[in-house]
Amino acid sequence: MGGYMTKTSGTSTRRHASDEVERRLADALERLGHGLRSLAQRSAREHGLSPLQQQAVLALVRQPAARREVSALAAEFDVTSPTMSDAVAALERKGLVTRSPGLDGRRRLLSLTDAGQQVARELAPWDGPLLEAFARLPAPDRDTTLHSLLRVIADLQRQGVVSVARTCTTCRFFEPDAHADASAPHHCHLLRVPLPLADLRTDCSEHQPATD
Repeated sequence: MGGYMTKTSGTSTRRHASDEVERRLADALERLGHGLRSLAQRSAREHGLSPLQQQAVLALVRQPAARREVSALAAEFDVTSPTMSDAVAALERKGLVTRSPGLDGRRRLLSLTDAGQQVARELAPWDGPLLEAFARLPAPDRDTTLHSLLRVIADLQRQGVVSVARTCTTCRFFEPDAHADASAPHHCHLLRVPLPLADLRTDCSEHQPATD
């Protein structure tokens, strides 16, 4: 009986320690989120924008035409279409965004004006402090952190927490742990090459959602 209780107690202690690490990781990400929101608010305020308007401007720089619509941006940032529509309307009033008919003549594609392009260039370094902090990490730590975060994103997408994720880890061409090389353990069946951790993508233009 004593041995059983000791074994059970040890298992419980290890589980409790694991739970504590998971909670600290969640707390750390929450604090990081607070810091990023503060940076975004400061940058947006300097340009007379809301954080959501700033996100829309920056997204329109990099999004292909198929995703330069109110509904697509709403899904990208997990807000309702009316909320995003209000943000876009404000950007139109500021002379930063215009709408034009899509190829089907009905969808309204969004484009940055010349003034919008200039604002986008000024907004681009908004997350500079975070990039500098990552740059100070050793390269192996950066690679492992990227890998871990993408795995978490994939899991959250499967649970319906994250709506849009065009990452390697959520793609049907991605095969995890296909190779023995710890620095390039995964495989991309589209490119037909091993994937080094440092090359994992967060927004792939050729992404196709995994079915499982």
